[in-house]
Parts: sequence; structure tokens; C-alpha cells
Amino acid sequence: MVKHETIPMLTGLFWYFENGKESPEPVYLDENKHPRTMKGFNGRRQDWMRDGEYLLGPQTPPSAV
Repeated sequence: MVKHETIPMLTGLFWYFENGKESPEPVYLDENKHPRTMKGFNGRRQDWMRDGEYLLGPQTPPSAV
């Protein structure tokens, strides 16, 4: 996975590392529906990140069994 210090124009599942939090939050990016905006699984949308925060991803989907 690649570290992104700004919200990229990509689609996929990312880990959002927020300042002051112990563990990362999974977020979804959709470059077509909501460019440069991350959507949390709690329903919030965010189009900014503070200094020191970053995203890791996109995650590679698992292979079918």
C-alpha cells in the first residue's frame, strides 16, 4: 500500500491515520462520485486532512477461493 499525505484521485478502500487516534479508520474513496473526498463507514464525508495525517492504500481485494 502507498502512503498518501493528501486525498488522492483514486477509488478504493484506504486506512485513514488521524492525529490523536490509536488505530486507523477504514474509509472509501470514489474518484467518480466524490473526487478527493473520503467517506467513513459511519456516513461522514471529509475532503481535508490535517498536517501529519495520512492515508494508506488502496487495499488490494482478496483473491477468490
